[in-house]
Amino acid sequence: MLIWLTFIMPLLALVVTASGTPLVLAGWISAFAALVNVIIAAVLAAHAADGAPVIAIPHWLGANAFGALILLLETLGALTALIFSIGFLAQHGAPAGRKRRYFIWFNLFLIALYAVPLLREIALVWLALTLTTLFSVFLVSFERTPAALEAGWKYALLTILGAAIAILGILLLYWAQSRAGFTIFTWGQLRASAPKLSPAILNIAFLLILIGFGTKAALIPFHAWLPDTYSRAPFPICAMLSILESAAIPYVLLRIAAAVHLAPGSRADQWLILFGLVSAGGAALLILQTHEYKRLFAYSTIENAGIILTAGAMASSAARHAAIWQIISHSVTKPLVFYAAGIMFLLVGKLRISEVRGVLSRSPWIGTVMMAAGLAMAGAPPFALFLSELAILKAGLASPQAWAAILLACFMIISFCAITFHLFRMVLGKPGTSEAAADTLPTTIPRSCIAALIIAAVPVVILGWYIPAPLAHWLTAATTSLGGRMP
Repeated sequence: MLIWLTFIMPLLALVVTASGTPLVLAGWISAFAALVNVIIAAVLAAHAADGAPVIAIPHWLGANAFGALILLLETLGALTALIFSIGFLAQHGAPAGRKRRYFIWFNLFLIALYAVPLLREIALVWLALTLTTLFSVFLVSFERTPAALEAGWKYALLTILGAAIAILGILLLYWAQSRAGFTIFTWGQLRASAPKLSPAILNIAFLLILIGFGTKAALIPFHAWLPDTYSRAPFPICAMLSILESAAIPYVLLRIAAAVHLAPGSRADQWLILFGLVSAGGAALLILQTHEYKRLFAYSTIENAGIILTAGAMASSAARHAAIWQIISHSVTKPLVFYAAGIMFLLVGKLRISEVRGVLSRSPWIGTVMMAAGLAMAGAPPFALFLSELAILKAGLASPQAWAAILLACFMIISFCAITFHLFRMVLGKPGTSEAAADTLPTTIPRSCIAALIIAAVPVVILGWYIPAPLAHWLTAATTSLGGRMP
């Protein structure tokens, strides 16, 4: 029943919004539905971590420990993004009808996003990921400017092309399973059948899936759509897309790789490490030369997806444990960064880094929040990403792929220096004439935006010091579900 409620809550919020309920009330109802789903996801995570997966429909719908943890991250991100959206829309001059459609498309997107970790049939997981594109493209192009429409169509075109490549790999897997006498195409059956399937077919299938879903995750060299999308999409939508790209999609890729790895001669781990390192290194270099802070956040997301895939493919249970920890840390950190930047945008009205100076002198609290959020994104202590990245490097250096951990350390250092350089210029730089002219912008920050910022900051700060016992238990159970046990 709990799994069904996960889909029912956003569906009810959608119906309420479409029925003509006052817009602000509809927004708060959507946020309440997300809050209920946070509680549901926490209960599912606790049950899945203590025993067998929670099953709603055998072979079709259920959640193991890893999937329940991803669902919890998705619902928590949805809660804060919807709360932020209420204030964002109140400040926006868009027509009321477009604002109403914003919440309708948002809830449809959430239904598809929640389905990714809850579906057990792999072809349906592909369908859910494809639907997240179809529903979110209208959110990406919310502004309806030529640049926003172009970014939306680029996002849709490239990720749907990636989905077409991914389905070829999934069909190859299904064909190989059918030839071996396995007729059920679930996560469990894939693990059971992998040792009996042709390694050549599995390697080709996994490479196609990695390229297809890697396009959706904006792995380099398939990343061209992401900077434009982040640059034009509303701040709360960027926050949700970051969770999709660095939590939901790595979840799918790591589960498929864990199964394919069981086949003799599998090269899944090598492919993951290759694409992961290229993405982490390429994104770190791109951060150096970016000119907009939302594009900077896009490259940071690409870098983190690369770090997660590299760590998840290392031949070490501790590294897989750290990879899932990185998923958690990034999924709670990036929304905080987008909310802080969204509030900063209300103050300065600019996106180009060169046009944003002296935020701290103009608004001490906004400057302080932006500085803290930016440092959290860069992986500085005492924030969540610092501990998870440290765990990845420690586990990686003790694994057979120590060389990959050394490369990751170099990329992390480059990224940290680049992010802090841009951040200090914006927050601590001396205001110029353009920044002084921006003082005419409204500086009243909607209370819902501040509330979303505070809620998002809590896990980032807490996880920067320690992992609470229940979360540590869920994290270990998620690692075990991937086939690794902590020493």
